[in-house]
Amino acid sequence: MAAVLDRLPRHGTVAVDAASLSGTLRDLDLQHSTLLDRTGEPVHVSARHPARGWIRRLAPAGWDAGAVLGSHATARLAARTALLAALLRDDRLTWLCPVDALFTAENKIVQCRAAHTAGVRTPKTAISVNPSDLAAALGEPFVIKPLGPGNFTGDDGHEHVVHAQTVTAADLAGTDLLDAPFLAQERLTAHTHLRIVTVGDRAWAAELDATGLPLDWRQSTSAHHAFRSSSRWPETEQAALDLADRLGTGFTCQDWIVDAAGPAFLDLNPGGQWLFLPDSMTAQIADCLADWLRGA
Repeated sequence: MAAVLDRLPRHGTVAVDAASLSGTLRDLDLQHSTLLDRTGEPVHVSARHPARGWIRRLAPAGWDAGAVLGSHATARLAARTALLAALLRDDRLTWLCPVDALFTAENKIVQCRAAHTAGVRTPKTAISVNPSDLAAALGEPFVIKPLGPGNFTGDDGHEHVVHAQTVTAADLAGTDLLDAPFLAQERLTAHTHLRIVTVGDRAWAAELDATGLPLDWRQSTSAHHAFRSSSRWPETEQAALDLADRLGTGFTCQDWIVDAAGPAFLDLNPGGQWLFLPDSMTAQIADCLADWLRGA
């Protein structure tokens, strides 16, 4: 978000999330909203003065940590979230990716359905209570990945990341696969990883040589800085744009792989990370986001 804010004037630009809402929203009624910009001056949003916005994150990490379900703290957070939701659904605000589309597009099953319906190649995908059914449908070994959040704070107070991993039916024997549901997919052997970023009708592709990397390239520290800008995938970029349009997301970060059969879509994030990509790409992406917000 900071990379985009640096390209926008402080006057008239508002940065707000669930944690900072009480210090940024001045008032709201049925006709208008007043928020404080980055200089502390009021910005009025109304039918005569509409605005544009980009949802990077609804709240900072850990903002609701420690709140117990049903507690007074949870009731306060729920009320604040309801106010944020009302602001996000104000029809005087045009969002690059509307909040409802964002929540919908975050669901990996919804993504895969959309890709499949659009004729985009995807790994065979399934969820089942029976590991042997997964093995029969997907072959062995197959891949499992989180259906929900891919990270959590453990009892040790440290942040943990849940990576995609290769398993067999025997590995999952006795596991309640619906207690914390995981998505299971056919394993494809990648020779190249693609990260494709879309903003409106523009797309940028970066590629990563998969040689020697783990199944989930994020487990390799060096891989985060090894992507290279590529112009070799125009058809895949267009497929990524079509998928983003189908899901109603004006911004996406998409993961694809290329194997012997060609590119295949894995998943997307409508609020994903992209600053680890080459500087030549990230500057263009940030410029494009800032231009959209300005209405340019």
